[in-house]
Amino acid sequence: MTTAHSPPQFDVLIVGAGISGIGAGIELVRRGTSTFLILEAASGLGGTWRDNTYPGVAVDIASASYCYSFETDYPWSNTFARGAEIQAYVRHCAEKYGVVRHIKYGARALRSRFDDGGDTWVTELHDGTVLTSRYLIAATGLFGPPRLPDIVGLDRFAGRAMHSAQWDHAYDTSAKRVAVIGTGASAVQLVPEIAPRVARLSVFQRTPIWVAPRRDAPLDPGSPRSLRRFTSVRRTLRALSESEIAVLTFLIVNYRPMRPVVRLVERSVRAWMRRQVRDPDTLARLLPSYGLGCKRPATSNRYLATFNRGNVSLVTRPIARVTAEGIITDDGVLHEVDAIVLATGFPTTEKGTGPSFDVVGRDGVELGHWWDAQRRQAYAGVSAPRFPNFFLTAGPYSGGFNWFAMLEANVAHIMACIDGARARGVTRVEVRSDAHERYMRHIWRRADGTVFKHGVCAGANSYYIDGHGDASLPLPHTPWWRVLTARRTGDYVFGGEHAHAPATAIEGA
Repeated sequence: MTTAHSPPQFDVLIVGAGISGIGAGIELVRRGTSTFLILEAASGLGGTWRDNTYPGVAVDIASASYCYSFETDYPWSNTFARGAEIQAYVRHCAEKYGVVRHIKYGARALRSRFDDGGDTWVTELHDGTVLTSRYLIAATGLFGPPRLPDIVGLDRFAGRAMHSAQWDHAYDTSAKRVAVIGTGASAVQLVPEIAPRVARLSVFQRTPIWVAPRRDAPLDPGSPRSLRRFTSVRRTLRALSESEIAVLTFLIVNYRPMRPVVRLVERSVRAWMRRQVRDPDTLARLLPSYGLGCKRPATSNRYLATFNRGNVSLVTRPIARVTAEGIITDDGVLHEVDAIVLATGFPTTEKGTGPSFDVVGRDGVELGHWWDAQRRQAYAGVSAPRFPNFFLTAGPYSGGFNWFAMLEANVAHIMACIDGARARGVTRVEVRSDAHERYMRHIWRRADGTVFKHGVCAGANSYYIDGHGDASLPLPHTPWWRVLTARRTGDYVFGGEHAHAPATAIEGA
């Protein structure tokens, strides 16, 4: 039995075994830390790529850079990896670096609180288990439980209704009348996949999406001329991919002075979109009226052209209700369907959304409630005052187009803090309140110059915008700035009354 002041069971407790949790675990292994545990509520690792298996699911970042920088040699089948491949890649990395033995599946964290007397985190699981750790890392990702739309009568639909993140592979959509609600990134991928085999496809659009061409191509990893053979080539391709992302980010976060350049890019993308759709009325409804970058753009060579098919229609009238037979729009028209696919995304920045479990720091402050009251914020995107020894792998204002690049910079910052405490022989590290406030003033000032703070984003319905009206997902800097500042720990206080004693991991915990 662990008492309040005895050594914690684990040095580090990580919540979540997706890309972020596995990445943090790998860094701990590489540093020689063996007393850490990764809690995963599901029965397998992978997070987003475990859960999203809908037809056509793939990444929108080139595989050359959508991977850990230390594990770039992988037999991708395409320039843009398919979802199942990414899931297999994450498992490959977890196994190769010895992280799998540190994962506890079926372990859903409910609440973690900081024990001020012992400089430890006490985490309660759904089955009543209580675990203690010196450090706590929330790696619960961005896309958790899916968002189910509040549509009257949806529960009375007599056909098959499913969210894109909960795809029912046992249900055959062949020759069925199918409705897809939503036109975000998931819909852009699944719509062209199912259109050829369904009898009729009705796509219900609230907000059109910017769609650019995708430079995808099959790869032959077994060829003697495969680029996998050359580390220098892989590094070059990664750098080029990241440079393209950096340029796009630069235009978005420096929108005010770069507005003419952004408009040139918009005209180019819009011209390409016009060439994809034959019907003028359908095209007009597919073209977005908000600015490029207000919400994450999509890339697809097939989505827009799918609306040229005779069995595909675009519905832009608002949905009034769902009946047993189908969907009724506000003009009274009944769209009879056999299946409804809810491509309606995930709660991301709304009020009440934070880590997937309650995090209670010093003085009884709960992180999600603090964000709701004081705006979403985190120093360097990973830490907050009054939450000692606690870190986020993807906190507010840390997001970027490439999850892996963001993660590695954030994990480097987290490890620098933990290493700093260990080197000093202390048991507590916490960002100073004045440093945090100074940092956030800088971030909010920078955010005022981004595209999100301009009228061009009106009507975008972007998940980047939170309940306070802040675009609190994206970092208002280019990715290089995050890398350059990743290991700065001068704004932290290192201390604690307890000698740095090793954790005492419980066998089989």
